[in-house]
Order: sequence, then structure tokens, then C-alpha cells
Amino acid sequence: MSEIIPTTIIGGGVIGCAIAFELSKKKGGNIVIIEKNDKIRAENQSSRNSGVIHAGIYYSKDETPIKASMCIRGNRLLYEFCDKYDVPSKKTGKIIVATNLLEEVYLDEVLKIARENRIPGVVKIKEEEIKNYEPNVKGIVALFVPTSGIIEPVEFVMRLNILAESQGALFVTGNEVIGISSTENYFIVTTKSGNLTESFKTKILINSAGLYSDKIAKLVNPDCPYEIEPVRGESSKFYKNKRNEILTKGMNVYPVPFGYYNDTGKQAIVTLNEYKRLLSENILSKTVGAHLTPTFDYIDGKHHIGNTVTIGPIKSVGFGKKDCGSGLKSKEIYAGKVKHFFPNLREDDILLHQAGIMATVKEHPDFIIERDKKYPNCINLIGIDSPGLTASLSIAKYVRRLLRDELSTTQK
Repeated sequence: MSEIIPTTIIGGGVIGCAIAFELSKKKGGNIVIIEKNDKIRAENQSSRNSGVIHAGIYYSKDETPIKASMCIRGNRLLYEFCDKYDVPSKKTGKIIVATNLLEEVYLDEVLKIARENRIPGVVKIKEEEIKNYEPNVKGIVALFVPTSGIIEPVEFVMRLNILAESQGALFVTGNEVIGISSTENYFIVTTKSGNLTESFKTKILINSAGLYSDKIAKLVNPDCPYEIEPVRGESSKFYKNKRNEILTKGMNVYPVPFGYYNDTGKQAIVTLNEYKRLLSENILSKTVGAHLTPTFDYIDGKHHIGNTVTIGPIKSVGFGKKDCGSGLKSKEIYAGKVKHFFPNLREDDILLHQAGIMATVKEHPDFIIERDKKYPNCINLIGIDSPGLTASLSIAKYVRRLLRDELSTTQK
């Protein structure tokens, strides 16, 4: 245990892999990534992901400034990465559909945020224009968002993993971090693999442990105040070619975002001002709602927009950090969630798809990316839920900037 590893990343999901890729461009073999799963592309929120590339229209600079900045820059970086490294992605565009006058008020708030964030090309369209984009979608008005798209999440994580390894980063899988001792100069990290326990020293610690990032942060500093509140998101799917009435052209189709009561999970049908008040008092949480997302098929050696469309996520709490299988939502619930803007979908069209668990932070809507208050050589990334995948490359560059002084020291 005498050798000190310059930089250790805990967590090999999309954030950990993106940071490993970014830092290993210059540091190479000075980086070790510890992942508790047996393989990098394992069952976590990076793999159980809708694959939407977000534009950044939902994230107010007042309420969620980190999400706003990271998503907007990340959108561009992600498309560039996918083009360069042949990761399946497509700029499909998105429409956000209002079906009544109250929803239109909420929609105008989204448009306001989009303009404040300088999202390119976002326009408000009328009912007849909605039909031009997606003939089977119903609404009185909508926003068209051209920079939204889709990606194959597992392919993206795999590519980051391979590139980081080719640059010298070392991935250690099947090892769970069970202890961290903190000193002024380094950390002693203890891991467990099966019955084997080992410890090592590291100068810089990057906590990107997803659902367990609060646990890791408290191992470093028990006074860390953040607590992960796991939120399960379930999705279903249908085959768009089954009937002409449910055929889609391949866009992301979203309802207007809304609030749901934290204690009951029910949608809050309230004025926009009341919604904002309840949100500020942590009585409500915000959701973009269950949406329609196209997926890829692999045909003749290429990825194309396929026949399968997913519906989700439908969010719920109280299932913990591991339960993706019990108490799943019924087909009836999925049909009900999208019926107001996609009215021809029937229960017998729907198949259950998957569930994933998001690492949201209790009473904190934004990403947390910061140095530990007591041990500044530890960078915590806590609550990197949606739009974490879209923001991942931007987050990685931000972490590099945070560590610029330390990295120059450890490279000497």
C-alpha cells in the first residue's frame, strides 16, 4: 500500500467513464476507476436509460444553473463525440405538446427558459403544424425543439470505456468500496471483491458512484449533508407499425412538464404561480412526464430509427436503490399517461419494457459537483440524474477544470 495512485474514480457509469476518458487524455495510467459491478456496461442508470439527448430547455438558470449549463454544452459535445467515434445517435427533434389552455401557460414557461438558455431553433407551432411533424399526435400548440435526439446509451458508455483504457486508464471491476480514511495528503480506500479485502492510497478521489454517491461522500466526510432519494422510472413500449393510428415519424414527443406531490405522487393541477410556490417549498417535484421516444434497429450493419417506441418514464418512490421488478405499473397507466396527446394508443398495443432507478438528491433539484468542504482533494458528483447522460462530457471537462492545479502537481 506504499504506492499512491494519483487519481481514483469511484463509479464506472457514464459519468465515471466520461471523466476517465477526459482525464486520461493527458494523465493516462495515473487513473484508476473502481466499479462494484462485474462489468462496466452493467445494470445501472446509465444502461437503463431512455437514451434521449436533451436540448436544455427544462433547466432554469435560477433554479438549476448547473444542469442548464452542463446540458446545453453537453448536447453539442455529445453529437460531436458520436460523429467522431461512430456511436449510434440521431438528431430527431422533439415536440412538447399542450392539449389545453393551462398546459399552454406551462408551455410558455418552457419557451421562456429555452430563450434564456439560448437553445437554437426552438419555436412555438400551431395544431396544424403538429400534424405535419407527427400526424397521430394531438394538441392545441407545441414547441418544436430541433436539437433534441436519441443515442444508444450502452454503446456510448462502452466507447468511453474503450477509449479511456486505450489512453492508459485502468478499470477495476467487481470491487465495492467499503471504507475510506481521509487525511490531509491522501485517502486510504478499502475495497471488497468476494471475500477479498484490499486497501490503497490515492491523492485525488472523484466520487461518481451514482445511487451510492451519498454513501461514498459520507465515507470521506461524515458531515456531508446530501442524501440520495432513489426514484424509480418505469417504461413500456409499442410497435408503431402495428396500426396506422399509432404510426410515428420518429420524433421525441413530450407532454408539457408538470409537478407531482411528493407525498402521493399525483399530478398537481394548479396555476403556474402556485406550481412554482409548491416547488420552492419542496411540496412538489418536477417531471417532464411520460413521453414517446424512438429507438434504433440494427439493419445491414447500420443503426436506423426502428419500429419500437418507448413510453416513459413513470416515476415512483419507495422502492429503494435496487428494486427494479416489484409493483410495476400496468398497461392501463401507461395508456392513461399519454392519451391526452397520443389518443389512439390502446392497452393491447403496450408491452412492459424496463425500469431504472435515478439518483436524485433529497430537496435539491440541481446536480451537485463540488469539492468536499473538509477534504478538497475529493470531488463529489451527487444526484447526477437526468440530463446526466447528455451532460456527461461537459461534466467531465468541468471536473478537469476543478482539478487543474492538482493534476499539474501529480503529473510532475
